[in-house]
Amino acid sequence: MTDLVVLSLEAWDEVWRRNQHLVAGLLRTDPALRVLFVEPAADPVYAALRARVFPRRGTGLRRGPDLSGIARDRLWLLQPTKWLPRKLDPRADSRLAQTVIAAARRLAMVDPLLWVNDPSGAATLAATGWRALYDITDDWLLAARPPAEHERLVADEATLFAQAAEVVVCSPGLERSKGALRPVSLVPNAVDLGSYQRDSRRPADLPSGRTALYVGTVHTDRMDLGVLAATGRALAGRATVVCVGPAPLAPTDAATLGTAGVLLLGPRPAESVPDYLRHADVLLVPHVVTPFTDSLDPIKRYEYAAAARPVVATPVAGFADSGMPRLTIAAAPDFPAAVLAVLAGLDGQNAADATLPPVDTAVPTWGQRVAEVRRVLDRVAISRDSRPRPAVGIAHDYLTQRGGAERVVLAMLAAFPDATLYTTLYDPAGTYPEFAGARIVTSPLNRIAVLRRHHRAALPLLAWAAGRVRPDADVVVMSSSGWAHGFRAAGRRIVYCHAPARWLYQTEAYLGDAGRASPARLAVRVLRPWLLRWDRRSAMLADRYLANSRVVRDRVWAAYGIDATVLPAPHSVGADGPQEPVAALGEWAAGGYHLVVSRLLPYKNVGVVVAAFAGMPSRRLVVVGDGPGRAALVANLPGNVRLVSGLRDAQLRWVYAHALALIAPSLEDYGLTPLEAAAFGVPTLALEAGGYLDTVAAGVNGLFFAEPTATAVTGAVLAGEWGSSQSRV
Repeated sequence: MTDLVVLSLEAWDEVWRRNQHLVAGLLRTDPALRVLFVEPAADPVYAALRARVFPRRGTGLRRGPDLSGIARDRLWLLQPTKWLPRKLDPRADSRLAQTVIAAARRLAMVDPLLWVNDPSGAATLAATGWRALYDITDDWLLAARPPAEHERLVADEATLFAQAAEVVVCSPGLERSKGALRPVSLVPNAVDLGSYQRDSRRPADLPSGRTALYVGTVHTDRMDLGVLAATGRALAGRATVVCVGPAPLAPTDAATLGTAGVLLLGPRPAESVPDYLRHADVLLVPHVVTPFTDSLDPIKRYEYAAAARPVVATPVAGFADSGMPRLTIAAAPDFPAAVLAVLAGLDGQNAADATLPPVDTAVPTWGQRVAEVRRVLDRVAISRDSRPRPAVGIAHDYLTQRGGAERVVLAMLAAFPDATLYTTLYDPAGTYPEFAGARIVTSPLNRIAVLRRHHRAALPLLAWAAGRVRPDADVVVMSSSGWAHGFRAAGRRIVYCHAPARWLYQTEAYLGDAGRASPARLAVRVLRPWLLRWDRRSAMLADRYLANSRVVRDRVWAAYGIDATVLPAPHSVGADGPQEPVAALGEWAAGGYHLVVSRLLPYKNVGVVVAAFAGMPSRRLVVVGDGPGRAALVANLPGNVRLVSGLRDAQLRWVYAHALALIAPSLEDYGLTPLEAAAFGVPTLALEAGGYLDTVAAGVNGLFFAEPTATAVTGAVLAGEWGSSQSRV
């Protein structure tokens, strides 16, 4: 490891926190290491409107401070600027990611490791594909946040969980919650024990007399301001409540604490904090007890333990279960009385600074944690080929649905298991679960939840998004039905074409019965001239074009003048895997049924088959699929037709195994489902057109019907039942 980019939730300042201790320790133990430490972005609009301070831009890229034992050219700091809030600029995080990438390039960091502590760093990981560590110190999914921000945090964490090579957590609570989702490494916090063992003097601004001290950020996510104020009032005349640390409070909250006698000293340099702790009489932890605070591992737990002073804490994680000596746990209503009781126990003893207790040397140190993090980073460094450019990358339009094209991508991943998969949108719930194990890099659009769930709504933005997906590999295999061939790949480009974009070259079939004034038709009409130019320019960049069938080969030639090689797609649902019954179809299994396996789109003609079976009430039909046409289909579903969606492969095998015949009524580019059905000995009744001409042999594994009408489908069903030897009906 020579270069490390750290995306931190905290600035590098005099108030040292976890990231600073760990990064400084890594720099001291690895003389070859260089670090770019990225601080939270300056937010001028928020500063002016909400924080009511003078707005300023970020300080940009600069050398880090002088640190003992570390050359100045090895630590660099970067504070970007977020010019507009995310509500006004949905690409804010992507812009910040580009700032980070540009800074890394200026420092000649070619293939750094990425340490993500700030969840918004998911945008940087998605844009770079750098080998990454996700370091979780707070469970922000449990914090009180507006719905839009919460949704963004959920999406960011999903990206980080999917793409990071390692996940580190700092508390047992996080180990339990996040470890249920993927493997994690527990690296708790610690203390700089040496700073507690040196000679200590009472700070000049620590009030005389008894003091009850809190060290840490006075933030409403953690601090119970009501308990803090009540303690200040209860101790009046007996002791002073003092807070040392940043206090980003509303003016009214700060005034309330001041009126209660709480002294807010503000942040102090890290090297002076032990002096405050060791000269206080009692140490306070008036935290709120919430799922969020239960996820934390407060650094003050270790600092307080090293100071060896009495502690009063609410029953919050890190203290309630710590077994610390001299610890009193008190619920919020009893907290002020508990502090008074501890102070009463000190009456008659020497003042706090007369005789300092011995330091607790059993407290874990940052040196130990540095070694633990180093082992994790070593695993990250070997998590994939460390070359700046891997051998093979895979690209696909969007991973938001379950279809034949997505199964082809799974086959590609099986052939190239180390490949990174690049796509515009990724919806884990909408596509095959097997993608969860892949390393996936998405476009900036993936941060918009509604587009992940409804990718067709993204049509006006997908060409733009495709231009911002930059696969980095010697060879990129592009699984494309209209967008992936436009990704800006660095290496050679092999396009595996499922079909040239239907919305451009088969517009009427794609739109189906959408009205002349429908949003979809209007969008295609407006965008089509520009998208045609974009599509053809993108196709010309390919080094090799492959088509999945003869009909697609002919369409590629018609659209681009490219002579594509036909390479049939593999089928992945074979008869040799496990089978799992589908409860909704259980009583139909013995007698069998006809079957349609298809996405529910207009050009798939599933409604035609349903209409045919409405006229054959003694025969049963099962439709497996989902899509925009689901609601309309369900509204007119006859009693002898059942629709099931979201099946696992084991369930799909069971459905195929109990079918009498597969019906394939659409004009397909490639007929994949007949191959799947044939693996179970199930014949296919197919439309005599398109890709089915490559995968159905009349009289061998099926029959053809001439047109997608209910009458033609009915005739095919009857002919199949009669055992007809005709090749078309």
